[in-house]
Amino acid sequence: MLDAFVRDYLNIHASRTMAVLEPLKVVIENFNELKLPTSVNVPDFPTDTSRSEEHAVAFDGTIYIEQSDFRIIGEKGFRRMTVDQSVGLKYIGLVLKFVTGTEDDKGNVLEIVVRGESLTAENKPKAFIHWVAKPLFAEIRLYERLFMHKNPEDPEEVPNGFLSDCNPNSLSIIHNCAVDQYLADAKLYQSFQFERTGYFSVDPDTKEKGCVSFS
Repeated sequence: MLDAFVRDYLNIHASRTMAVLEPLKVVIENFNELKLPTSVNVPDFPTDTSRSEEHAVAFDGTIYIEQSDFRIIGEKGFRRMTVDQSVGLKYIGLVLKFVTGTEDDKGNVLEIVVRGESLTAENKPKAFIHWVAKPLFAEIRLYERLFMHKNPEDPEEVPNGFLSDCNPNSLSIIHNCAVDQYLADAKLYQSFQFERTGYFSVDPDTKEKGCVSFS
């Protein structure tokens, strides 16, 4: 109940922004030909039509998307980018089509090159994804439930006591996440809703660590 209440509150008060937790570098080979703007205004509260607040984000010929938004070979139900399937970028009206990619010796995709096309009624992809250009690289801390059972003090569920029920993976720290540059000026504890990811706030040890950190 508390979790649901907090989410309802943050949905109204935490401004929306784009952040890429596991960045994949994307180079738009025909960027200069497209004559696109170098910045885009993005609404802070896109689901609330009564609010007009917005912020500007950079756009460039090199952007970053989530690694999970690209697969070399798609599967049924996968709506994002593949070698044969285009994808749209939110807020910019651009469709990306795969051209080529670079892999490491383990087959992990390190970078892809795409071609950008205008969004039209005839050229409308199945999905639109978030992205970040000219990013600020930040540290993101993800928290899971501290205990593995609902009632960790119940001796029938957890016979060895609640300390034995601690989740060793309750905290994950992700380094070099790509976030919008304007977040460099965010205040301590200021809350944001990262597109498609969840709610985060600026950690109090941000300045001590020498980089922006969110939890």
